[in-house]
Amino acid sequence: MTKVSINIADLQPMSLGYEEGEYVTREVLQRAEKAYQYFHSKYLELVASGVEPELRDLLIGHDASLEDFVGRVRQVVKSGYYYDNMGVFSVYLEYNDTYAELRDYLNSRG
Repeated sequence: MTKVSINIADLQPMSLGYEEGEYVTREVLQRAEKAYQYFHSKYLELVASGVEPELRDLLIGHDASLEDFVGRVRQVVKSGYYYDNMGVFSVYLEYNDTYAELRDYLNSRG
């Protein structure tokens, strides 16, 4: 396995910039898309470099949760029901869970 350099500070630019209960607007969509694109690029780079299986699985899970969040936000924005923050609630919780797992793993590595 290749020694991979990723730490918790690397996750900061990948933040959604969304808080639970916030209206789901075009700006939220733009921030989420930016976070997803940044993370997805980093994810592809890391997986291609041959990271350990546990980290790979965490990266895959977090990448999928970000993609789901972006897709759901896109649907809400397209519908025009910007106030429908419940429409993204479940995918936001999933994002939080996968982020916490990844953060905890990275913190445990020092």
